[in-house]
Amino acid sequence: MVRTNFDARKAVFVKRLIEEGSQHRVDFDIYDFLLAFNKSLNDYYTTSSCSGRIALAKAPRLSYSKGSGLFKFIIKWHRPVTYSEVINVISGISEGDVWLLVRAPIMHFVARDLNGALKILRIARDAGFKHSGIYSVTHDGVVVEVQGEDRFEVPIMINGSLIVPMDELRRIVDIANETLMFGKFRLAHLIRLIEVELLGKTDLGNMPRTYFQESYREFNIKNVSLMDIKDSI
Repeated sequence: MVRTNFDARKAVFVKRLIEEGSQHRVDFDIYDFLLAFNKSLNDYYTTSSCSGRIALAKAPRLSYSKGSGLFKFIIKWHRPVTYSEVINVISGISEGDVWLLVRAPIMHFVARDLNGALKILRIARDAGFKHSGIYSVTHDGVVVEVQGEDRFEVPIMINGSLIVPMDELRRIVDIANETLMFGKFRLAHLIRLIEVELLGKTDLGNMPRTYFQESYREFNIKNVSLMDIKDSI
């Protein structure tokens, strides 16, 4: 069945992607992929997507704070962070509880029909995104949410006071960066499969560095490769 609203909504989202990309408001690590995906495929488009991020947030308790309005982001990064960056932010905080968070990649693909959605879902699960599924089915298309599982959250301040020694905080930041990059590597494997199966590419170049250039400038992982990700799936 042809969904009459699909093409109109795709045009809106692609226009928004290009406009926000020109304003540097799109996750830099996946912008080129999103652009290629949306421009090359007539039966798909993407909506809100993120390659993973590190954040500092204020919340008395993460399990309920977001729903109660008590959760507030202080700062977000879509790339690895330095110990100094974290210290610079928390040094200005004198009250409340502060958490260091890592959120996994999340992608939203809209397919024209159910068969297209199931194809994306199969590729996502083949890439190790086991918690993905069909999010909604409407006249505008079938939305597939691809959700990673590489996440990390730890309290670092209680009532405005640092609760971990400085040397341990440095290690916590390192673990956060490693968690973020592992999720980005897993996402790179997904991108590789999509490019092969849907975009017909054979020469993929130096993946994942082809897309994740900003993160690689900030954080050089020498001992992790796509094969490590594939072997862990």
